Amino acid sequence: MDMQQTVKTIAILGVDGENFEIGGVYLNHAHKPSWYTLTKAGDHSVCIEKLEEFPTHETIRELMH
Repeated sequence: MDMQQTVKTIAILGVDGENFEIGGVYLNHAHKPSWYTLTKAGDHSVCIEKLEEFPTHETIRELMH
């Protein structure tokens, strides 16, 4: 069985003067994301895959430092 994966932007959060895009990864026809991705908006230089929970501002600070 083929697993279709779709990534949808859920939110853009401003943290310490930088914007981060949170994407939800949906498998097949799920209504809830299976995991989340975190990308630095603008230049897409930072990408973290497979966050199990929606990241908070504090989580993003910890991941970036």
